[in-house]
Amino acid sequence: MRPKKKGREDPPEHRLFRRLRGHGLDGESNLEQILELIRSKESNLKLNEKQLRSQIQETLVHALRKGELFIGNAQSFELRDLKQVEEIEANVRHWRDLGSNDKQDELLDNAFLSLLKSEKFSDDLSLAEGEVLRTWLGFELVKQIKTIAIKRSGLRFQDPLVCMAWLMREEFKPEELLDFRLKYRQKQNDNPFPRQYRQDIIDHANTLPEPTLDEDRVDLRHLPFVTIDPPDAKDFDDAICFQNDTLWVAIADVAHYVKPGTALDRYALSRATSVYLPHCVLPMLPPRLADDLCSLNAGVDKYAMVIEMKIEDATVVSTKAHQALIKVSENLSYSEALVDERFQDLITLSKEMHNRRIGLDIAGAEMRPRINPDGIELEVKWPNDATRMIEAFMVATNEAVGHLLGKEEASLPWRCHSPPDRPEVESLNAKLAALDVGIELPMPSHRKTGQSESDETLDLLSAWAGLIVEEEVVESNYLSSVIDSEARGEILISLREAQYKANSLSDSHKRVVDQGLFQLMQRAIYSEENFGHFGLDLDAYVHFTSPIRRYPDLIVHRQLKAFLAGDEPVHSIEEVAEMSEHCSMRSTQAKRLEWELVASTCNMHLMKSDEETSWNARVVGLRTPWIFLDLEDDGSFQGRMHLAQLGGKERLFIDEHGLKVERQSGEVILELGQRFNCRLRGLDIWSGALDLAPI
Repeated sequence: MRPKKKGREDPPEHRLFRRLRGHGLDGESNLEQILELIRSKESNLKLNEKQLRSQIQETLVHALRKGELFIGNAQSFELRDLKQVEEIEANVRHWRDLGSNDKQDELLDNAFLSLLKSEKFSDDLSLAEGEVLRTWLGFELVKQIKTIAIKRSGLRFQDPLVCMAWLMREEFKPEELLDFRLKYRQKQNDNPFPRQYRQDIIDHANTLPEPTLDEDRVDLRHLPFVTIDPPDAKDFDDAICFQNDTLWVAIADVAHYVKPGTALDRYALSRATSVYLPHCVLPMLPPRLADDLCSLNAGVDKYAMVIEMKIEDATVVSTKAHQALIKVSENLSYSEALVDERFQDLITLSKEMHNRRIGLDIAGAEMRPRINPDGIELEVKWPNDATRMIEAFMVATNEAVGHLLGKEEASLPWRCHSPPDRPEVESLNAKLAALDVGIELPMPSHRKTGQSESDETLDLLSAWAGLIVEEEVVESNYLSSVIDSEARGEILISLREAQYKANSLSDSHKRVVDQGLFQLMQRAIYSEENFGHFGLDLDAYVHFTSPIRRYPDLIVHRQLKAFLAGDEPVHSIEEVAEMSEHCSMRSTQAKRLEWELVASTCNMHLMKSDEETSWNARVVGLRTPWIFLDLEDDGSFQGRMHLAQLGGKERLFIDEHGLKVERQSGEVILELGQRFNCRLRGLDIWSGALDLAPI
């Protein structure tokens, strides 16, 4: 006969409780009294004195820590009253019942809100009257609350906070929910950007004086500078002027106010970047600096670092830097500049400057949701001639400053972007070969400036073999680690040719190629060593043009000021290395927050959609077990659908290249890049995910 399966065994403290109750224990007691009681009542003990003491003591320690059946401390404790036990067990049954029905419960709703707000629970949330008790013999009240949220929401998302946000969506405004999310991220140590600026820093900023002309500055107030920004911009950190084949770019002189080593500087470095969210901005600098003193507002004298660039044949042929006082004549929006006749020649110049680089054109739509008193407003921003003009001039400025300071061997936080990795190119080539579209990308070269192809091959072979090869010692300079411009150009040209060839493909295949090329791109970082910028096709590139919202720009400003004054650089290579790593990390964290809150806001907007609304979405990814879809085919709304939604009980497969969904018979039922009719199955207004289903 097979032995009978044992049922679930009660916890040791529960068994001890029943044991002592059976022996008539009542009132306060301690370990010695319990041992004496057990010895007097139980004549058939199988444990010796030492074993019995150890067992009872260990059980009591755990029991007293839980505060369930035993109340008190090691010196003096008592058993919970039997009437209390009955009341607690009745409350446990109540909470279990809430998990299987939709009965309204104020305590439950308040618990949902506390979790969403990252606040402490009310003391009323307890299994016992008059005390805070949230666990009972294996039952966990908080865990049960999360389970109830998942069941009641009807959503597939298994994150209980996602489900709670959906259930409580009528209880708060969109901006409140976004603030809850920020607070939650902060509690998870994944949001280093406080909602409020420190008051002592604000007070210090408010004492800083207005700009005046002094002997260290050039008076450039006669130049008709203009700023061109989004219509809702508050911090104007760059202005342009073009006269007599000379492009003047003025950048807010933040370094004049934010001195190294001060509390203001340490706090700005801690944030390292401003974060732009649908309902607010989390600024790197306090308002007095970001929106007033440093911002290049029209009609007011402002300190600026001005880069003077002589232009010939759409190329910068000489560069000068000035520490200046300027007065901006106008603050314009992109839409205003686009129709202003004064900027038509500049737009033409910017296009010529852009065309002289081989850089990739991968700019796409940008979703810009905004929360206002009337609700959520969605706007998809596409690049236009005005935005491209300012971008081209800022890129030229950043490059010019990089070369200017690089030649002086200043330590800089270079903005570096590496070529695609070989394994990723191989993977994309395999995918394109499976599509039979006639496009094959060459393997990227990482040949350094001045390095021959044979030297590069030797380096690769040595790396694979784990060998150390003695290199010829050459004089190091700011371009010595940069990818050879010819080698970089060959890769970029091949990628652009692939984009061009994709234009003749079917709509679905073109999307596969475009997305594959986009996904090849590495993430740009800050580094004390200059590797060049692959995507922009530049040897030397720093961030200089946005010091109000980026700390690396502030570092470059300080080094430029030191150069102009004939002083030693402000920051050493060791300091720049440490700050570059920190700023790269903060940039990634900021982007993650921005993407997440933008997606959540978009999903809150979708709550107004009819449940029967359908989308002719684009399939943009296939990765077991998910099908990823772009609802508007512009990147504004993206979600995923489980394979089970498409196949039901039938098992479906995604091929090794992520190109198609197949039945076991090999029949293809869905392909990457094709259109697919879908509907919303579940909305995540907490972290921004979308759950989709077939029509």
